[in-house]
Amino acid sequence: MIRCVVLVEALLLCLLTCGKAAADPPKQIAKRADPLVRTLETLYTKSMEVALTGDVDAYWRFRTAASKERPPMLNRERLPLLARMLPPLDSLQFVRLDATRGMARALYRWPREDMIRYTVIVYRTEGTDWKIDSIVVKTDVVHNPREEAEMMQELRRRAAAAAPAN
Repeated sequence: MIRCVVLVEALLLCLLTCGKAAADPPKQIAKRADPLVRTLETLYTKSMEVALTGDVDAYWRFRTAASKERPPMLNRERLPLLARMLPPLDSLQFVRLDATRGMARALYRWPREDMIRYTVIVYRTEGTDWKIDSIVVKTDVVHNPREEAEMMQELRRRAAAAAPAN
């Protein structure tokens, strides 16, 4: 009977502990000076420096094992191209970092006025080390409501001028 009570108590303790960890909301960090942000930015910067050299084996030391299986498939020639396509993080506006235990997602905005472009970098821990899991660039065209209204007005004017008179 005592064994059963101890087993039930251990199970309850485990459920409470696991439930608390699962219920912890992601931590949002808005300051670039935060130590975690600085650590992850340093990791990214080092990975891009290595990528520019074309050293594929060294580059993959900064990436998660899972990321090796996803596109783009990188080789010695493509790796420097990737690094040149992505601007240094210090040239981008840091928006925020969402972090949970073992995962962090950093969001940066590009300094463009003609479009909205973001870089999203997902980091995961493997063992005790942070590694880059994915880098995604997302782009949206900026819509100027005034320009769109003027264009629609011009199209209506042209359609009215081209319509046959009754």
